[in-house]
Amino acid sequence: MIFYITILITLLSLIIIYMVFKAHHDIIDYRSIKLNATDEAPSPLKIFFISDVHRRRIKIKTLNNIKESFDVVIIGGDLVEKGVPMKRVEENIVRLRLFDVPIYFIWGNNDYETKHSELRTVLLDNGVIILNNETATIEKDKTTFNLIGVDCCHMGHPNIQQGLDNAWGNYTILLTHDPHFISELTKSQFTKLDLVLAGHTHGGQIRILGFGFYTSGGCTRLLNTPIMVSEGYGYTKLPFRLGTNAECHVITLH
Repeated sequence: MIFYITILITLLSLIIIYMVFKAHHDIIDYRSIKLNATDEAPSPLKIFFISDVHRRRIKIKTLNNIKESFDVVIIGGDLVEKGVPMKRVEENIVRLRLFDVPIYFIWGNNDYETKHSELRTVLLDNGVIILNNETATIEKDKTTFNLIGVDCCHMGHPNIQQGLDNAWGNYTILLTHDPHFISELTKSQFTKLDLVLAGHTHGGQIRILGFGFYTSGGCTRLLNTPIMVSEGYGYTKLPFRLGTNAECHVITLH
């Protein structure tokens, strides 16, 4: 009996160690996404996308392993959660500034659960551009990309139409923390989008035999529009992952 109990405890310990390892082992997801053609072939836009950092410190080693250059960094919400010191948030932003490109941020539900006015100050003081139902325009050679960042659909007041009214040019990218937000869009609004970037779900964070509370992250298409959902860089509640990755993304739009 003691033998079997020892075996069980050993197996559980190994599983816990593995889950902690997965929660802190960074995966850099290199992904090329083809946008629907317009009258002009798009100049490739390079994006570093990171979402759901939560309690983690972004590893400088991970960033140094990326040899690509970028046009923009996008933080897809939940940069922080309750109990995380703002000093750590600022350290993470400073590390992302090593890419020396504009950084855009959208609000996640956990961002609102902290002292979000203090978070706003830290973001602005470090040159981060907050998109709250707003549109930023990026011109790359002869191609124009619109970034529409909507407010958190759980804690804020998302208004995509406000962003669409200010979008122009070739391509429009929706940044929403929760991918579920697209179910609230009209068909007319959705068909104006060329790409959706989202996070929030962590891919379920813990998946057993392929099953989890949320679907896995990755890129799917709806009405031929690509929807890229990150499994997130950090974790919430417990520092465990199983069947999902702690990931950040190098995205090339072409």
